[in-house]
Amino acid sequence: MATRKFDFPVANIRRYLEPGPIVLVSSAWRGENNIMTMGWHTVLEFVPSLVGCVISSGNHSFDLVRRSGECAINVSPASTAPKSQSSSRPRQNNARAKNASPSDK
Repeated sequence: MATRKFDFPVANIRRYLEPGPIVLVSSAWRGENNIMTMGWHTVLEFVPSLVGCVISSGNHSFDLVRRSGECAINVSPASTAPKSQSSSRPRQNNARAKNASPSDK
């Protein structure tokens, strides 16, 4: 039996590619704090522990982490997923994100 393939909106594919836990990065510098959902992370080394992640230069957290030289990685419980997923928006897209319908986010 052949598998039927169909087009799927790229904007909605993320939920299938990222089934892992919600991971948050908190950062601070000179009294300014921020927390964002992490888009990509992986374990690079077990002993000593080393975690790799990507923070886009378009995200406010990027500047805070770069200036302070540190951040905290937080694993969020599943019960907070709806709030966690909407907590981080790129700096230049804040106004657009506030006006977007739930299917656009």
